[in-house]
Amino acid sequence: MAPTTFPLREVLAVADIHPFYNPNVQYPPSPEALKSALELAHKQSEDSDLSSRPLVSKKDLYKAIARLTDDTSPQNEYRRSSYVSITGGGSGGLPLMFMTDTKENRNQRTVFGEFLSTCGVVEPNDWILTTHVSGYFYRSLDLMSEMLENAGATVFSAGNYMTPAEVVDALAHYHINVITGDGSQVIQVVHHISTLPAEERSKINLTKVLYTSEPLTEAQRSHITATLGPVKISSVWGSAEAGPCALTNPDLISDERPPGTSDFIFDTRQVVIEILPPSASEGDSSARIRSVPDGEEGIIVQTSLLRRRNPLVRYITGDIGSLQPLPEKARAIIPESEHKHLRVLRLRGRDRRFSFKWFAMYFEFENIVSFMQADRTGILQWQVILDTLESSPQTTLEIRLLRQADSQQIMSKKEFVDSLEKYFFILDENRHLFQITFVDDLSGFEKSSTGNKVMKFVDRLH
Repeated sequence: MAPTTFPLREVLAVADIHPFYNPNVQYPPSPEALKSALELAHKQSEDSDLSSRPLVSKKDLYKAIARLTDDTSPQNEYRRSSYVSITGGGSGGLPLMFMTDTKENRNQRTVFGEFLSTCGVVEPNDWILTTHVSGYFYRSLDLMSEMLENAGATVFSAGNYMTPAEVVDALAHYHINVITGDGSQVIQVVHHISTLPAEERSKINLTKVLYTSEPLTEAQRSHITATLGPVKISSVWGSAEAGPCALTNPDLISDERPPGTSDFIFDTRQVVIEILPPSASEGDSSARIRSVPDGEEGIIVQTSLLRRRNPLVRYITGDIGSLQPLPEKARAIIPESEHKHLRVLRLRGRDRRFSFKWFAMYFEFENIVSFMQADRTGILQWQVILDTLESSPQTTLEIRLLRQADSQQIMSKKEFVDSLEKYFFILDENRHLFQITFVDDLSGFEKSSTGNKVMKFVDRLH
């Protein structure tokens, strides 16, 4: 089957009869119902209009997904022939499963793999080692491995359980020129390389770094180039719900952009990106919420043209960004036939009104509040702090807590610490980046300079 994307009218036709978007529908459409909906869509003459569709939040999807995942009825099409990717595992409890049609998923890996090749992120002579996560239901290792192979590379699937020392030995032994992984994993490996004697470092000849998930800070980028030399640092932007959506390649993007932003190129045949005013995510009741002008920042809303059976329509990603034209330097490299389909998403980062990201996992503030206020925690005040290690630019997560005095009404300190580490998904590989600090009074918290109030979230990275 040749790789393909779906017309917007087909995606919207399925959304009309899907429980993600229609509360009166119990199950996703059967193959027969899907066929009928598509036939009807092609008979309609009017253009597809996204602006008339309501926005969908993660909370909206989670509610429907939780019900469909638990329903074992033979009529429940959500549980049929699906690729399982998890989302929300970083917010405590069991992660929710976002199901994609298996054939659509394989097609997306092919389409985006070719996109990586077209944009020069991956070349046929690249030997790539990936440290992406596998296990605990996470699928980033096999997803990235297959995409990179579809782009033409030779891939070594190291996974996240190989130690930095083992990874570095493999880089040298197999003459690998590209390393890829979540941003935190890449920094761990690069930091290990920086501690090696000059003779051992000389055996490593990396020319590219391809990171995913959380963005790299300027300090982390500087650490990479100081350690590895003039390597090309590229990235892929995506999510469990939408899959891979955009990429960045320093050869294609503008050198002049606002501090704290990253430019990603996306194909309008794969995804529709809208930039809406921030009020749109706060329940703006406007009949038709229109996009802000190009170049103006707002919330990022996406509609996938690669997922049809379980559509993703006007989904609030939780990120802030703006739309920009394709730079001239990109037009000089990318085939001319592709120019009209490509645009630039200038990503500012997460909308910190709702969540933050650490060690490749999102943590929703709403869920953290629920955890801290749960019965028997004994929490009187809490604070989350993102920072970096003194010895390297790896991102750290500190939780500061003021608890009640020990009593039979609250869980023991050990029990609470165990539950907190489980909530934040602490593993051997990230334990050195995590810290729990118990304070005796409010003076132990960082406070705002204006109201002198305890800040729930302190971001020292951005």
